[in-house]
Amino acid sequence: MMRAVMAACAVLLAIAIAAATVPARPAAAKVTKPNAAARELAAEVCEEMVGDAAVDAAGEELVAPQQGAWSGWRYTCPYQFDGGTLAVNVDVFRSVPAAKQGFTKVRDKTTGRTRLYGIGQQAFQADDLTLVSRKDNFVLTVDPTALPDRFNRDGMVWATTLAVFGCW
Repeated sequence: MMRAVMAACAVLLAIAIAAATVPARPAAAKVTKPNAAARELAAEVCEEMVGDAAVDAAGEELVAPQQGAWSGWRYTCPYQFDGGTLAVNVDVFRSVPAAKQGFTKVRDKTTGRTRLYGIGQQAFQADDLTLVSRKDNFVLTVDPTALPDRFNRDGMVWATTLAVFGCW
């Protein structure tokens, strides 16, 4: 019996030594893009339902199909009308606290803003009618400032924003 105990101890000691000499795993690579689920949700700002809402509110057709694109952690989907563009951007943050900080930073740099209730978890609209809202780790910006005056920019911003939140 003593031999069995000593053999078991020797085996455990060998395992412990082997585990201690195995090199540590390398640190995880820095994530430079959102994961697939976040990318899919952010890209919904280019969905047909959102495009239909923008077109209906504009009363005009798009001059080119919307084409979304990623730049780092930002997804942009421009809606191009004759003479201007409705810019729809989604910033994807790594966490909800980071998104709250990002939203606060944008809000605090914006003068002449009105706090909005019932749009995501935080929202405001600037005097230039740009609407910024946060839901979870996403910050949505709908910017009509590049649209000509003939459009109901406020109506387009609200229709587009509500369509996005209908997808999310």
